[in-house]
Amino acid sequence: MPGVRKRGEEIREFILDNITDSKSFAVLTAERFSISLPAVYKHVDRLISEKKLIKKDGQFILQTLQYKYHYKIEKSISEDAVWVKDIKKHFSDTPHNILNIWLYGFLEIFNNAIDHSKGKTINVVFSKNRDFTSMQISDDGIGIFNNIKTSFNLMDEKDALLELAKGKRTTEKTRHSGQGIYFTSKIFDEFIIYSKGLTFNSVSEKNKQNLDILKFSTLVYMQLANNSNKILKDVFDEYSTKVPGDFDKTTIPVSLANSTDLVARSQARRLLNGLELFKEVTLDFTDVQYIGQGFADEVFRVFPNMNPDTRIKWQNANPETLYMINRAINTKL
Repeated sequence: MPGVRKRGEEIREFILDNITDSKSFAVLTAERFSISLPAVYKHVDRLISEKKLIKKDGQFILQTLQYKYHYKIEKSISEDAVWVKDIKKHFSDTPHNILNIWLYGFLEIFNNAIDHSKGKTINVVFSKNRDFTSMQISDDGIGIFNNIKTSFNLMDEKDALLELAKGKRTTEKTRHSGQGIYFTSKIFDEFIIYSKGLTFNSVSEKNKQNLDILKFSTLVYMQLANNSNKILKDVFDEYSTKVPGDFDKTTIPVSLANSTDLVARSQARRLLNGLELFKEVTLDFTDVQYIGQGFADEVFRVFPNMNPDTRIKWQNANPETLYMINRAINTKL
């Protein structure tokens, strides 16, 4: 009997591993274990009874447990108390490395909503299935990108995306370091901020349909695999040049500079604003088609000359962009 039980468990694990391929999982299982299709569906029925699978719109999908919480933003609310009271219990069987990531991410984002949103309520949606856990934290405040635009006197809310990507940029220096969202965005498998039509990090149409984006001013979505081997400390160390944990290194997607034509020195200065706080800055030119001479000169000659302690690096530059970078670096005055 133990052998039969073990084989049954192996069959059901195989089904769960392949259930996303809804059209062929039954055939794959039948062939893999040399059993009939009716036998496969008996195992499917058991998985449904164990609340590991459900049938929706004619397809079998992983069962997702979901819990919703609603909080008023008032003086007595604190992110650590909410974690202990409502959230921590959902991670009772979670490995320590994953628990640390969720603790860090939840505390940072929930506190950000308390301190910065200027709203009245915060909503948390916790979801978990066999493969991954996700969380949505949303508020009804002024909107994160609008808040950053106002605080830094930016021309456009789209410029706020670039400020978020830098790290060490905060609207309240006395209370925050600006690192919370930066590192939270790096540690999760998926991290999305959606606010009033703008998105920080890409969001698939499938995920977009699952987010309550129309109901709230700001919504943050985090997702992590339940078997992730990520370690929070490793992410901190990745953005340190020498001293572990010393946040002195950043990577910035230049495409967030809110323009298809990066030609002006003023555009370069907006990109570079605050980067003198780092020892090493990598500019990622993915999706950037062209940069002008003035822009390149400001980034790769003027800024390094004025800030010799900050090293500017680059990656993913196309031939046209690389030509302008080299031209600026080799300019002698």
